[in-house]
Order: sequence, then C-alpha cells, then structure tokens
Amino acid sequence: MRRLPVYLLLDTSGSMSGEPIEAVKNGVQILVSTLRQDPYALETAFLSIITFDSAAKQVVPLTELATFQTPPISASGSTELGAAL
Repeated sequence: MRRLPVYLLLDTSGSMSGEPIEAVKNGVQILVSTLRQDPYALETAFLSIITFDSAAKQVVPLTELATFQTPPISASGSTELGAAL
C-alpha cells in the first residue's frame, strides 16, 4: 500500500497569539476531520506536525490518520522560519 506523508508546518511564534493561533488549531481540526471522511485518505495518509517559533520541533511524527491526535498548540517566541524549512 502506498503512503501519503502530509507534513503540516505551523507558525507558533508570538506573532500568532490570539485569533491567528486559534484559526490554525481550527484549520488542523477541519483538515483531519475532512480527511477521515475519505476512505482512500484513511488508508494512505500519514500526518506529521512541525511547529516553529524560536526553534523548529516535530511535535507529531508521521502517524496514521486513524490514530492521529492533534497536540496542544500555543503561540510564543520569535519566528525562526529558516530553522523550520
């Protein structure tokens, strides 16, 4: 079976605090919910979340869609996009 790796690179720097980080969290939940309704995605999609603020961190390694759980996401620190890429 083929695997479709999906990496979400999320800006969690201090500039995202408030409404922007809430929109990011909501977007992740909508994405996961939508993918779980697709039988093909359930069989092939593996999700990972990488956050970046003062440093880049892979907070969720590649995980099957069926068992994926969104981690707590909060905003703080500076924006180190280069480290994330």
